Amino acid sequence: MTDQQELPYRVESEPAWNTVAAGTARVSLHPDEAAPEVVVVSGPCPRCRHETVHSEPLVAYANALARSSLLARLLYQRAAEPGSREVEVICGCPTSHPEAAEQTGCGASWVLHVEWGV
Repeated sequence: MTDQQELPYRVESEPAWNTVAAGTARVSLHPDEAAPEVVVVSGPCPRCRHETVHSEPLVAYANALARSSLLARLLYQRAAEPGSREVEVICGCPTSHPEAAEQTGCGASWVLHVEWGV
């Protein structure tokens, strides 16, 4: 078997990685579960096993809107409702993988089902 640090960069996904990541990923909602704006997934990549972190915004264009505007308040209220999302995580580990060129990570991606407020 190839040394895990020597895995070449490859854009790929395997259904089994979803299951592996579901057992090892750490998921947090920011700023908190009561009013989430961002889902942060961290943990080992199921392909290369290096630590990676992925942020998934729940509120699109949040930085472009003044929090006092009606549209911004509606978007934040919608994000804070109990919900769920399929989050596609792409390995962003800091390890230098062969054939990565300018890319970070090993190229693997997997999907986690995240629920909040339920």
